[in-house]
Amino acid sequence: MVVKAMAEEENEGSGKSAGNSTMKIVIIAVVLSIVLSGGIAGGVVLLLGGDDNAQQATGEDVSGEASAAAANEPPIYHSMDPKFVVSFRDQKKARFMQFSFEIMTRDSEVISEIKEHSPAVRSNLLMLIDNQTSEKMTTREGKEQLLVEMAEDINKTLESIGAKSGVETAYYNSFVIQ
Repeated sequence: MVVKAMAEEENEGSGKSAGNSTMKIVIIAVVLSIVLSGGIAGGVVLLLGGDDNAQQATGEDVSGEASAAAANEPPIYHSMDPKFVVSFRDQKKARFMQFSFEIMTRDSEVISEIKEHSPAVRSNLLMLIDNQTSEKMTTREGKEQLLVEMAEDINKTLESIGAKSGVETAYYNSFVIQ
């Protein structure tokens, strides 16, 4: 109401048409509704505990203080040296690929477990990598998918031998296909 009264006063004082003032009212109303909607949405997220709900929606483990503390820890990177070299079965386009990568976790115990169980981790990774095709690995999507699968595979391997898992992601350091 105040906005409408102000617009009418402005309209009378300046001699502008009623259409102009109606447009101003519409614009102000739209801006106010957007701001209010954002404020309400933010309030709902804060009241419902946004972090826990986001983790539940993505299927992540929500185990109280331990999860919250781990999520706040800085990332720790570990290089999975030496480089991996795998020959392709179908050698029409490429014969082999060679790459190195690092994993990221927020728990130094996970790095210790990977080092301790390196033979099992690397063996399972080689089995996973051996199933890749040169066509798939020459695309960005194929390379990104392999990173996801390698992180998952490392976690599965660690869990299968009773070790602590927690690899969040993997990153390439080098990647060559010939």
